[in-house]
Amino acid sequence: QKLLAEHGDLRIELGGHTDNVGQRPYNLKLSEARVNAVPAWLVGKGITAERMSARGYADTQPLAPNDSPEGRARNRRVELKKPDC
Repeated sequence: QKLLAEHGDLRIELGGHTDNVGQRPYNLKLSEARVNAVPAWLVGKGITAERMSARGYADTQPLAPNDSPEGRARNRRVELKKPDC
């Protein structure tokens, strides 16, 4: 929030991710719900929605193996990046 408030021209892309537990359609919906909560919160803090895009990736981009509780926890995340990076 602070970064976006201090840099009024900054646009961001948010990516929602899950672990691989469950079926892909469920994980896609979960990742979309997870990632869509962030812009909703930021809009409530005064950041305009036009500066953000959000996409759910389900379990397609893991950071860690999904074979342990720690790895699965690491894969359940929302990432922020500049668009087209």
